[in-house]
Amino acid sequence: MIQNTKILLKQLASRLSLALVAAVGFCMSVSAENKVSMDNLNIKSGETKTVAVFLDNSDAISTLQMDIKLPSGLLFKNNLTRNEARLDRDSHTIYMDHLKFDQESRSNIYRLTILSSDLSNIVGNSGAVVYFDVEANSSLIETRDIVLTNIVGSSSEKDEETGFTVKYELEDYTASVSPNIGQLFFTDDSLSVKTDGTSKKVDVSLINYVKVRGLQAVVTLPEGLSFETKDNGRPRFEYSDRLPQNATISSNITEDGKLHLAISDLTGGTIEEKEDTTVLFSFYVKASEALAEISDITLSEVVISDNSDHGIEVHGTSTVKIYNSFIAYYTPANDSVQGLRARYEAAVEKINTEATNVKDSAIVVNAVQEVATRIEDLQKSVNEAYANETLATVYDEVLAPVVEIDTAIVDMVEMVLDYQQKVTANEEAYTRLTADIAAVQAKLDAAKTTIETDYADVAEQFTADIAALQEDIDSISNEVKDLYDEVKLTAESQIDATAIEAGIEKVLADAKKAHEGSSIAGVKGPEGAELLGIYTVSGKRVAAPLKGQVNIFKYSDGTVKKFYMK
Repeated sequence: MIQNTKILLKQLASRLSLALVAAVGFCMSVSAENKVSMDNLNIKSGETKTVAVFLDNSDAISTLQMDIKLPSGLLFKNNLTRNEARLDRDSHTIYMDHLKFDQESRSNIYRLTILSSDLSNIVGNSGAVVYFDVEANSSLIETRDIVLTNIVGSSSEKDEETGFTVKYELEDYTASVSPNIGQLFFTDDSLSVKTDGTSKKVDVSLINYVKVRGLQAVVTLPEGLSFETKDNGRPRFEYSDRLPQNATISSNITEDGKLHLAISDLTGGTIEEKEDTTVLFSFYVKASEALAEISDITLSEVVISDNSDHGIEVHGTSTVKIYNSFIAYYTPANDSVQGLRARYEAAVEKINTEATNVKDSAIVVNAVQEVATRIEDLQKSVNEAYANETLATVYDEVLAPVVEIDTAIVDMVEMVLDYQQKVTANEEAYTRLTADIAAVQAKLDAAKTTIETDYADVAEQFTADIAALQEDIDSISNEVKDLYDEVKLTAESQIDATAIEAGIEKVLADAKKAHEGSSIAGVKGPEGAELLGIYTVSGKRVAAPLKGQVNIFKYSDGTVKKFYMK
């Protein structure tokens, strides 16, 4: 049954081929807007890959046929599948048949047929229509061509003039297939280089699926970058352990500045297979001030020789991005630091102008110094990272404090100006409150003088009361002083001396009453004479009359009076 199906398909494909090439019943049209193509292929020996046949069509196409020439070393693996999005199973049949082996081109020719059973058009205007698998063998030792030729398509639509089905002849298309025996490439995607004459190492890695006997390549440097050379004038190379002991790197720098290099081993040593990224060799470069901010070093024209001395071209170019570290990193980083310095200096000037009362205080001096230290630490970090060539990799990390320092500068100014307002309010409140305290103190001093002068006979009785009032005044004064020292006084700050003032009034009243109630209040001296003192009969002076004995009163005019105090 399977064999019969194959025979039927072959017969169907054969009939289609005859129909497509026959001129009868078709209106011929050549359209450059309809195109069949295939991607270039890079494949290892023994590897199987799926390739796609693409159709880009501006015209409606229902049936398509082409011959595919697969070069020697590339085999069709009989796994033909459709793109379901473009070819409906209900309406399209796909088939790929081996026609012949072409001796001249050393190619196997296959015929690919896409046949519509109900004249349905291929869906869409672009993309793959079919896929098939190919396998490379060891005879694929160079880049060869896959050719799509004899491409013919037809449409279900009829030509308006002839009434015939429209036929399209499409242009041939050639894709390349290259043996993938390895890849020579720059290890790093990017490097930063200083322009101070410091050399920079550039690593080159090799992934190879076969043993490699030698290779050659061309290195191109951008303007402003040059190869570091040894004393003999030759470029300086560093050999890795992957290279055999007798492998050497020979090189030549041409007039256009390109480095042509070749690796070989006269003793026949080979580079063993390795499928992960490992450094093969390195060279060194130096930058001048002419180096652009961003440029490229390219590695091209790579040819690798396998163990059978087949020179196999490796397609493509490897590129490493070169950043002028001074322009790309140090300059913007330093500009950020200098910007901070400028904003810091403006902030200090504002403080010196608008906060004259507090600019020299410890809290302000310390705050200003703290910000200055953070800026200096940032500058030091930038300089160190540039010096040790890590600025490119840690750029964001190094400059992370910029935003924080910017915020600290703003906060510093706000804090100082707020502190200035607080200090001013504190000074004004302290002046006002100390005046209030002094007024209360004056009242107490006046009361004390009055008692000691006018009520001397009873003054001793009120010494403790006056001392207590003085202690209350001192307590308020000390509390105000403490708040002043802590800069906590404000325009709303007040002292409450009501109780003290009431106490002063009371002690005066009590002293007067005591004086008037004493028995000596009625002992009058001569008019205008002042009481000089009170004495006992033994001549001892006392502060007040003693009860139960005779008291002697002496006056300023010499008068002496005796009085018995009950």
